[in-house]
Amino acid sequence: MKKLVLLWILFAFAALRLSAQCDLAIDVVDDFDSTRLISAKAVNIGYMIPSKFETLDGPKLVEEGKLLFSYTENDSINCFFITLAITEYNYEYIDVGFNVLLKLSNGEVIGLYNVPDSGTFDKKTNMRLYQHTCVASLDLFSKLVFYNIEKIRIEYKKQRRTLTLSEKQQAEVKKAIQCVGERLDMFPIKP
Repeated sequence: MKKLVLLWILFAFAALRLSAQCDLAIDVVDDFDSTRLISAKAVNIGYMIPSKFETLDGPKLVEEGKLLFSYTENDSINCFFITLAITEYNYEYIDVGFNVLLKLSNGEVIGLYNVPDSGTFDKKTNMRLYQHTCVASLDLFSKLVFYNIEKIRIEYKKQRRTLTLSEKQQAEVKKAIQCVGERLDMFPIKP
């Protein structure tokens, strides 16, 4: 009996340890339309920049942006998404289209189809917050689990914004993408 209890405890700790390797933000199925959403936790990208919110010590520092990698599955859609939340000092105009570019560690530059919003004013930073939702194909997913994203460029109508990811941020983004893939049994990729 003691051996059985010890064996059960060993399996419980092993399962707990395996589940702790990937930290997902959400994995739910909608009760109304059976849409499954899997999302990794958001990763800070870029540098810390001064906001337009002044404190006694000077301007409040905020992250340049955040990246969220997710997967949606339904009867009519099975797709990966890369969502970027970017802080901007001014109002920027941007159209729907291939205006978000990723530079990978293998030197390849890939354009993503972007469905942007018009930006919202963030009272905590006195800046505009833009959300860029980009469709990521299965082919792109298979590249992103092996290559790091080094830079992200967003092409607004009047300016181009480039975010450079540190090595730590590159590893965190790659791990988030791999975690979503693990939950879907699509990573590690098996021939």
